[in-house]
Amino acid sequence: MKVIIRFFLLVGIVFSLTHCFGVSKTFPEKRFYLIETSETKPMFVVPKPRTFVVRKVFISPKFEGKEFVYRKENAVYESDFYNGFFIPPAHNFKEEFVRSLLKSGNFEWDASVHTRVTVTHFIELNLTQLYGDFRTKEPKAVIEFEVVVYEDKDFISSPVFRKTYKQIQPIDKKEPEALVLGWNLGLTKSFEELNLDLSKQLK
Repeated sequence: MKVIIRFFLLVGIVFSLTHCFGVSKTFPEKRFYLIETSETKPMFVVPKPRTFVVRKVFISPKFEGKEFVYRKENAVYESDFYNGFFIPPAHNFKEEFVRSLLKSGNFEWDASVHTRVTVTHFIELNLTQLYGDFRTKEPKAVIEFEVVVYEDKDFISSPVFRKTYKQIQPIDKKEPEALVLGWNLGLTKSFEELNLDLSKQLK
């Protein structure tokens, strides 16, 4: 009889602990996203006979992880464990950047892929801001980056272009998917401006 009583007491304790501490609670499924910009419109009928290599991609340590970052207050940032990038954001950003340069016609080749072509320009990127601004009832997607272009002549690289681009796009909801769509739109607009600048600046 005592054994039976002890058994039921043990079952009751386990059930109580499970109920109280939420051991049986189901957690949200992790979701992964990619930044994907809209198709870049060609600016030249025939691409300019320029080649490039993206030499470096810097990203602020605040945003280099795969988890999304939300700004909740002026000095408070939070990371989202359950929503993030499918690949590191620096790689995702670089892929979209390279694709945009080639589609615009400002450059003919990505010399890091086509290794037999001669490099005419080196590019460095610095991604300084990449977060969701959730401080108010009107959330925004924030993205900012700097581009520095060097021209390679006689084995000497000289800077010929430098500019910072920033987009703050209003989004519908404080949700990951809305945030990604905001980044996509902001980056698309930045790339359009960048390619127009390069078409005027580079010879």
